[in-house]
Amino acid sequence: MPRITATTLPVPRITPAQRDAMWAVFEHYYDDVTRARFDADLNEKDHVILLQDGPTVRGFSTVCTRPFQIGDRRIVSVYSGDTVIDDRYRGQTALQRAFFWYVVRARVRNPTRLVVWFLVSKGYKTYLLLARNFASFWPRREATTPDWVRALIVTMARDRFGDSLDEGALVLRVAHGRLRGAVAPIVGLVDPDIRYFAAANPNHAAGEELCCVGLVDAGFLLGFPLRVMRKLLTARPGTR
Repeated sequence: MPRITATTLPVPRITPAQRDAMWAVFEHYYDDVTRARFDADLNEKDHVILLQDGPTVRGFSTVCTRPFQIGDRRIVSVYSGDTVIDDRYRGQTALQRAFFWYVVRARVRNPTRLVVWFLVSKGYKTYLLLARNFASFWPRREATTPDWVRALIVTMARDRFGDSLDEGALVLRVAHGRLRGAVAPIVGLVDPDIRYFAAANPNHAAGEELCCVGLVDAGFLLGFPLRVMRKLLTARPGTR
């Protein structure tokens, strides 16, 4: 399988042809979505991480940063919006590496603030990106979400989604598009993090989304590159 590359572009630099290609990939994997809603979501973001095989768009993630304050904590939130990748390219790390450098730049630009990743997850694969790559993240199994983290999640979710949020469950009850039935089904429930996600967001198949946050702290900044390196090494012929 050819490798995909990731390019981070400001939203105004996305061409009409690239927008059309992004929409085609997104519509292929999601139900109950419209082009108008897709364009509106894209227009309010700061950047797009564009995934390409040569000139062909194979996926993308939209991202933006916003400041918040919870008590005496000054926070910068990196929010991931619409994200999708062609199934044939899953397992490659171009998106993860581009996102890592995006949050590193946010960390460098905001040395006195706490930087966090805010995401909403309607599928377990997105949740596992958080669980597998962040040392400090919530909600999570076998750990209570700290009050200040819960307040942060509620503040960020209310800011973006209004009354869609069920504060007790930290779940968006109004679907904003849902994965097609064949995409990322939960089968077997062997992995404990997947079991947790399924329990925390039982209506994920209907498009409901679990609101989550991960801290861009030393554990993430030191651990993520090591995990990517191990994955790259084990993917090479003769290293298994």
